[in-house]
Amino acid sequence: MDTSAALKLLVEETESSAVAKYFAAAVSRGDTLAASMLLYTELHCAANRRGLPGGLVNSVLSAINLVDVARSDLMYAAALPGRLRSADAIHLAAAIRLQADVMVAYDAELLAAAVDAGLNVLSPGTRA
Repeated sequence: MDTSAALKLLVEETESSAVAKYFAAAVSRGDTLAASMLLYTELHCAANRRGLPGGLVNSVLSAINLVDVARSDLMYAAALPGRLRSADAIHLAAAIRLQADVMVAYDAELLAAAVDAGLNVLSPGTRA
């Protein structure tokens, strides 16, 4: 998952309920929720900007398997085609390395790049 999805668990947005239900169902099925450690930084920074407590962020992060960003992720991210922002490219490169079954995100460019990379994508609560 990327930050656009995880942030909806902290900040009430239109899709917040749908993404929370999706993640709860995934956990109950025994699915592994995963993201790179970049999510840790981005989510804490986003929460700080909004005045949200770090404990709330950590409770969301505790349900996610956070993996280190590898040098290869950074190099692969730099080589991805398209016009992705750096963080989105890193999230995608990590998802590809982890052989993710699905990329959960809400950023249209990231979702398109993930599809181009052969990943399934999902944005709970939106019409696809």
